[in-house]
Amino acid sequence: MNTKYIGVFFVMILCVMGTLHSTTIIVDANGTGNYTTIQEGIDNSVHGDTVLVYSGTYYENINYNGKNITVASLYLTTQADSFIRKTIIDGNQNGSVVTFESGEDTTAVLCGFTIKNGNGTYNDFLIMGGGILLVNSKASINDCLITNNSSQGGAGICLYYSYMSIGNTSIFNNHSTHWGGGIGLYNSEIDFSLSNKCDIFLNYAGEGCDLKSINSNVINVVVDTFTVTNPDDYFAYPLDNFNFTIQNNKIEQIDNNLYVSPSGNNNNNGLTADNPLQTISYALTKIKSNPNQYNTIFLSSGTFSSVTTNENFPLNCRDYVPIHGENTNSTILNGEGIYYIFYSRYDSNFTIENLTVENGFSYEYNGGGILIDYSIDIIIKDVNFVNNRAKGGGAVYISTSQVIFNNVLVKHNSSNAGGGIEIRKNSNPVFINCIIDSNYTITPDWGFGGAISNNVESNSIFINTQITNNVSDNCSGITVSGGAGSYCDPTFVNCTICGNSENPGGTIRQGDHSHVSLINTIIRNPSQEEIIFWEGYPEKTVSLSYCNIDGGIDAINTNNSGNIIWGDGNIDEDPLFVGGDPFSYELTPQSPCIDAGTPDTIGLHLPETDLAGNPRIFNGRIDIGAYECQDTVSVDEPDTNFIHNLYLFQNTPNPFTNETEILFITADYTRVEDYSLSIYNTKGQLIRQFDGRTNDFWVKTKIVWDGTDEQGREVAPGTYLYKLEYNGNAVVRKMVKLR
Repeated sequence: MNTKYIGVFFVMILCVMGTLHSTTIIVDANGTGNYTTIQEGIDNSVHGDTVLVYSGTYYENINYNGKNITVASLYLTTQADSFIRKTIIDGNQNGSVVTFESGEDTTAVLCGFTIKNGNGTYNDFLIMGGGILLVNSKASINDCLITNNSSQGGAGICLYYSYMSIGNTSIFNNHSTHWGGGIGLYNSEIDFSLSNKCDIFLNYAGEGCDLKSINSNVINVVVDTFTVTNPDDYFAYPLDNFNFTIQNNKIEQIDNNLYVSPSGNNNNNGLTADNPLQTISYALTKIKSNPNQYNTIFLSSGTFSSVTTNENFPLNCRDYVPIHGENTNSTILNGEGIYYIFYSRYDSNFTIENLTVENGFSYEYNGGGILIDYSIDIIIKDVNFVNNRAKGGGAVYISTSQVIFNNVLVKHNSSNAGGGIEIRKNSNPVFINCIIDSNYTITPDWGFGGAISNNVESNSIFINTQITNNVSDNCSGITVSGGAGSYCDPTFVNCTICGNSENPGGTIRQGDHSHVSLINTIIRNPSQEEIIFWEGYPEKTVSLSYCNIDGGIDAINTNNSGNIIWGDGNIDEDPLFVGGDPFSYELTPQSPCIDAGTPDTIGLHLPETDLAGNPRIFNGRIDIGAYECQDTVSVDEPDTNFIHNLYLFQNTPNPFTNETEILFITADYTRVEDYSLSIYNTKGQLIRQFDGRTNDFWVKTKIVWDGTDEQGREVAPGTYLYKLEYNGNAVVRKMVKLR
């Protein structure tokens, strides 16, 4: 269309508006108009007015304040694209750049601006809408550039119980720490123009980099350009909530490994270590998620941060895309006390290896180093989490997830709950050969779990793990609580829990519906009471076998609200650590913990080496604690034949009437589908069978048997055998069913 005639057309419109008693208010930063700021123009307008803004940069945060008006640049009267780029509203990192929050309707129009440098406004539960925020309102957005804004939710645009129509607008390079880097919707609707198409590309967020929808209807996204041609849930979450019509893509995805280096360049192809990309976030955008061929992002040595390498934290983890550093100590992801580092929500099948995560920060949220929520089949290996801070789980926050941590250091992290790690809601993480040291809670007289907070139906397993020197005013080591109607059952095998700070809450504190199992573990700390049950809460049990606990059974205070299962082999003796500076928790040859562990280690899921890298069994019997003494005087060869990948617990209750729980550990966590649990009568006839493929076995699994056979018929009272089998090995136990 001819620009000259378009301009005349809009002038005529303004004239007609004038005859209807509307006003055009001129804003010019140079002082030639009615006002020098846009907000002044809005404040002095009435419904139906137009605030016409001349070119320039306006450092302000504007609010329509319920006015159904048009705020526009000279693009409105000229249709010249140059006015969009020359007329800038810069939020100056002082909140949302443009806000509609007073019940405006679709005649509230924003047209022809560059919207930038906003950082959002706190609304209800999150900082939302870095560029544009709608709350319980409507608006029409046309002919704008929305870029370089940030927030926790909906960095470019956020709609909260609102509606927007949008056309000919580009939304790019916005950054949300939580969700919706480009656009975030919460119980809202958005209509994309079919004729004046928008562009949405290269935005970043912990979840839904370009688009995120929460409790909203299906959205038809009709755009000229999107980041990729075929988005998956990395770009738009949940993917089923969006129907896409995309004409062009900004990036061609690569179905291959990619290489990243702080000295790289995002203009490189990233296909070799000699031609690397610079940012991990760009590599995550560029790489193709392929379940048939895992494509790995390889990180060189060096430091990745927002300041030095323009990194976009947190990194939105992707299904089937491992991230591997070159070296644990020299590949560093540094949040600089501003951002947390990794975000995994509804993700699966990836690993993070060989790197250090440091200085992550998420004080208003959880997981300063990594947040893992509703995710499965994740492995974190050879990673250091150091100096991270968050509201919950200073380094690591896990909720409703299955994760394996192997050879991980968690040190000098802090939070309100779980200075190092917080585990919640149906999570089953496994920690093997880990060190959780010198973490602390930051809320005096309230913060709990200096090392670990473990709550609400979480069956964590800690094996060969050192939990030391953690600090809290209220339980310096581990807090455990199931909550009303739910259970929390952590297991500690060959752990060293020592040197955690003295406090009235003890080293391990148990709340309601908690069952803690300690096997082959050293527990020696300054607190007078090592294990304390919260008074008045129901159903608490702690079981110990082959442990060295300072003060023995008298160091456990049940407050008359739970039970102690005091098994075989427990001792109360100085473990005679090597000591020194830095202090070593390895055992001297004179230690009473040597060869004092359980004689039957079948199925304890023990690694082949201890924390020092030595064989886990030396001299024929396992030691108590996370370290195996390597007495060079001994002539016996290390014995590792105990690792049969099976451990079957006695069923509870036993005897039983209606149903009983059978608990077992599947040590080979990569092949849980190959395990089977079978129930036989005393004649050897198979009564019932559970297998890993159809019963969702995990590392620690509970099977509830209701006393019926495969056809659902109740079996007769009597003695039954239950057998756990894997890879040619089997463990069998007995149980009794009563009438």
